[in-house]
Amino acid sequence: MGCALLAFLTRGLHLDGLADTADGLLSARPRDEALAIMKDSATGALGALTISIILILKTAAISDIVQDGHTIDALLLVPVCSRLSLVVLASLSEYARREGGLGQYFVGKNARGHLSVAMAVSLGVSMVVAGLKGVVLVTIASLIGLMSARWFKRRLGGVTGDCLGAHLETSETLLFIVAALSA
Repeated sequence: MGCALLAFLTRGLHLDGLADTADGLLSARPRDEALAIMKDSATGALGALTISIILILKTAAISDIVQDGHTIDALLLVPVCSRLSLVVLASLSEYARREGGLGQYFVGKNARGHLSVAMAVSLGVSMVVAGLKGVVLVTIASLIGLMSARWFKRRLGGVTGDCLGAHLETSETLLFIVAALSA
């Protein structure tokens, strides 16, 4: 139910970005070819497989969290921290497509001004809800964003809107798994 709600609230936009990014990057094609594959609106086998794996992992982690009785903490903090991770990625990245695109307005200098606000809100909420565990989750989320920025820069020269969606879905899943394991 939690995965369905999260997908519904975003109208599947981030899952679409995950599928497109998986199709492009897992194709092992050079940068320009990978970006062309990502731009294609059709979802390939790798994209469908990646969505399936992410949803299975996220569902299992949420199920474990609910069964352990730590529902409020994790179900509130993970979405907050995964969005912080996204802001970290966006603020440290440049747009990968030379011709631009919708995602370009959310990266680089456009995102840097939001990083301090996102960090303050995430830390504040995390400390109030979960104390030190919350601060650890914020730290992990920030590191995921930093590592993703470096990886996307090496692989594509930056990020696209699809990369942002893929990152959000992946970081949210990783953070749900961390929360389930630490419960």
